Order: sequence, then structure tokens, then C-alpha cells
Amino acid sequence: MVEEVEPKFTEDEDLERAKAFWKENGRSIITGIILGVVAIGGYNGWQVWQKSQGESASTLYENMQDSSITYEAAASIVEDLKSDYGTTPYAATASLLMAKKAVENGALSEAASQLQWVLSNTEDTGLQHIARIRLAMVRLAEGDADATLRLVKDFAREGGEPEFVSRYYEIQGDALAENGDVDAARESYTQAQALLPGGASNSSLLKLKLDNLGNF
Repeated sequence: MVEEVEPKFTEDEDLERAKAFWKENGRSIITGIILGVVAIGGYNGWQVWQKSQGESASTLYENMQDSSITYEAAASIVEDLKSDYGTTPYAATASLLMAKKAVENGALSEAASQLQWVLSNTEDTGLQHIARIRLAMVRLAEGDADATLRLVKDFAREGGEPEFVSRYYEIQGDALAENGDVDAARESYTQAQALLPGGASNSSLLKLKLDNLGNF
């Protein structure tokens, strides 16, 4: 039986093999190392940038919440948030707040613009629901019941958080009542009422709206 001999290399042979390997693979190894370092550095830089963005946006939003701020100054802050920090939650929340200020100042068109921006620029479904509900109310206040119905009708029929769906049904009822469709309005109000949790503050208002349908 022939005993197997473990292959051994001299230092010169090892060196030559190492040189050949490096010549063939060195560039890809270096590239991989560089990309790895860049990726790590880029991720850390991205985290720092995000933190900085969030802090700056937060400061602007806090300034906007100051009770002494003028309408014009608030509007300017919102535009800064939308242009410089549009991907942060602060921009969408500030737009909702600006819409509220606009309604209080009788600027329904400006309110609608702010709410539409939220719908188009946030992926937060909760904020989208709030913006859509408020936009529907603005359209109704403008006297456009048909635009209101277009905004809410699909969402009043889909599954989702009962509180939101209830509000969609309620606003749909408001728009239908405005259009003189009393039976459909009554059905919408009833659906809205059925979705409310027990003791909800809006329940008495819905009952009042149902009672008032008799005056149409």
C-alpha cells in the first residue's frame, strides 16, 4: 500500500501562487472592500442626515404651533416644510394644521389645497383618511355635494377602521341630504351610527341628523 504524501509547497511556490491569485482577483477584492466601506459609511451618513432632517422639521413644526404665530407666518413655515422636509411626517401634519387655520380664516380654497397635498404626498393611511374626510367637509362647505360624494363613496363601502368608515358614511349622508336624497341619506346615517363604538360622542349628533331628515 502506497502511503499518501501530503503535498507541501516551498515558500517560493506559495509566493508565486499568491501573486497569481492576487493578479487575477485583486481588483474585485479591492472593489468589494471599497463598496463595503462606502455602504457602511453611506448608511451611517444617511442615519445622521435623517436625524438632522427630523430635528429641523420638528423645530419648524413647533414654531407653527405657537399660539401667537400669524396666519402668514404659519403659511410660510408650511411651505418650507413641504419643500425641504416633504418626506417627513411633520410636513403632512403641518399641512393638516394649516388647513384648519385656513378654514378658521374663511379660506376654503387654501384649506382644500393643503388637504390635497397631504393626500398626494403621504403614505400614512391614517393621515390620508383624516385629510380626505376634512377635504370632503370643505367641498361640502363650498356647496359641492357631488365632489363630496366622489371623495367618500368608495371609502364608505370598504373595510377599515370603524371610526373612519363611520365618518365617511356620515359625510356621505350629509351630501345626499344636501342633494335631497333623503332615503339614501337616512341609510348612510344609519350605517354610520352602527359602526360607532358604544358611548361615542358623535352618536348623539348622528341621531339629530336622522331626526332632522324629516324636515327635508
